[in-house]
Amino acid sequence: MSRAIRKPAPDTPAAVTSASGTSAPDTPAAVTASEPALAESHAEQRPRLRELAPYLALMREHRGWLGIGALLALITLLAATGLLALSGWFLSATAVAGLSVAATQAFNFFTPAAGVRGLALARTAGRYGERVTTHEGTLRLLASLRRRLFEAIEPLSPAALQQAGQGELMTRLGADVDALDSLYVRVLIPSLVAICAILAAGTLIGIFAPTLALVAVIGLVLTGGLVPWLAWWRGSRDAIRHQSSASRLRARLLERLQGLGELVIYGRWNEELERLAEQQAERDRIERAQARRQALASWLSHSLLGLTLAGVALLGVMQMAPYANNDMTMLSGELLDGRLLALFLLAVLGAFEALAPLPLAWQGLGRCLSAAARLNSVQANTPAAQFPSDCEAATPVGHALEIEQLSVTHGDTPVLEELSLTLAAGEHLALLGPSGSGKSTLLDVLSRFHIPSAGHITLGGVALESLDEATLRASFAVCPQDTHLFCASYADNLRLAAPEASDEALTRMLESLGLGDWLARQPQGLAGFPDEGGRSLSGGQLRRFGVARALLSPAPIVLLDEPCEGLDRTSAEQVMSAILAACEGRSLIMITHQPLGLERFARLALLEAGRLQEDATPTTLSSDSRLARLMERTA
Repeated sequence: MSRAIRKPAPDTPAAVTSASGTSAPDTPAAVTASEPALAESHAEQRPRLRELAPYLALMREHRGWLGIGALLALITLLAATGLLALSGWFLSATAVAGLSVAATQAFNFFTPAAGVRGLALARTAGRYGERVTTHEGTLRLLASLRRRLFEAIEPLSPAALQQAGQGELMTRLGADVDALDSLYVRVLIPSLVAICAILAAGTLIGIFAPTLALVAVIGLVLTGGLVPWLAWWRGSRDAIRHQSSASRLRARLLERLQGLGELVIYGRWNEELERLAEQQAERDRIERAQARRQALASWLSHSLLGLTLAGVALLGVMQMAPYANNDMTMLSGELLDGRLLALFLLAVLGAFEALAPLPLAWQGLGRCLSAAARLNSVQANTPAAQFPSDCEAATPVGHALEIEQLSVTHGDTPVLEELSLTLAAGEHLALLGPSGSGKSTLLDVLSRFHIPSAGHITLGGVALESLDEATLRASFAVCPQDTHLFCASYADNLRLAAPEASDEALTRMLESLGLGDWLARQPQGLAGFPDEGGRSLSGGQLRRFGVARALLSPAPIVLLDEPCEGLDRTSAEQVMSAILAACEGRSLIMITHQPLGLERFARLALLEAGRLQEDATPTTLSSDSRLARLMERTA
């Protein structure tokens, strides 16, 4: 049941070159000491700002787009603030000029009107350019981040990836990466623009009225500094809890949907629905708490804005005096020209436009920090299997395989114990045993997806750990129990391990495995695309498709895990014949539960509880051998 619900992650490129996806061990996967669990929780602790350091450093790669976006954002801000201020002064000055005919005739309407139009155009063009460049830079940044994350995940063994689960990995590669797109667009840029807005408004007002400028700057600093800080301090924990809750809900839902058939069969689906509803209710409670904090921060911001405007207006009125003439000259000392008061008030409003998004942005910073911490934990993992460099790697002589005193443990649980086995070049071995006996683990060790705790394996007289990765992957073609199909054509999926294979070769291979009728029903043939994860194929068809991919590989050693599982006897016999024909002249290790066609193998081995119980040829089996009784049962 758990195997159906939590499936292994898709093939990594290392496994793809061996014509495989990652294999699912038939024993519980555990992560070795060098590959800590990916599913570390950051929900109970507040991540520190230094978690963002790798992503701030990554921005340097795209500083061109990001810098242009920041510059256009500043230009847009200055244009918007200047537009409001100039419009306010223009309206008030026009009203004053209209009090007398002489002032109306002397007043220059054209220059400020042109300024208003120019600033309006600059604001519109700047806003458009800022949106284009900041989003382009953000998308490029996220693409680089996803590439870096995949490069960190790709060398990890399936055991480390399975420990987190496919849903958790998808959350990290999807939702967590997407959460970081707000770091630049919604946090850094608005914060930079807000600082410049305060400086611009303070400078503009300070030129004419330093005292009013001080009041305005104090109010704007409180609005743009204190309120966002309070929103961050009080709301970041909610944002982290929401990110964690949403990630758990998304991962659980994905994994349960993948195991929907088994859950329904065993009557567990309604129970899972209740648990999902509970998790969703928890997420909704957190969202309501966030909404209340957002409303409080908005109220506090607007209250401070109102107090700032009231303070500037009151102080401005106290400094105003009757106009001595219609020019822009102050009468004396601190006396204020009344026509400038509207300019000051609208300049404060223009600056507040840049400050308004900050509380929400800084409240959501916790979401960015939580996502960054989770992604950093992924990148901090190091692969258990370390490969030598090209100059240090050894070259095998032949393809003889020798396993000596091999032991593998998962935590404190032994999976394989002192297993010794040999496979000559071109020899075919059928490995039988009940579930949980360590058969799939043996294939994972051969692929170096698991590191043995004792013993060693040699290929062509060279220890596996002395082979570089390219040589190792080229030596084995692996077909795991769970076959993954990529979002590519059927032909491209088959050519993962045999890029030069022709369409005719692909068709012949599929026909030999009993997929000829299926292929004939495809409207586009090999050029067609499968549904997500290969859901357009039945379980038996998908398994045979994986076998075809492995058999097309030119690798000298083929490793097949339960290739005939779920097939009827006629189809299984056809698949078995195709496997043996394709592996003629190549070494073959086939794991199977079905004692079908065992007499066609050169060697038979029985594995139980991690120990090799029998190892013989079909002709040398003793009459009381369990393998012999299995062969008699199917004869």
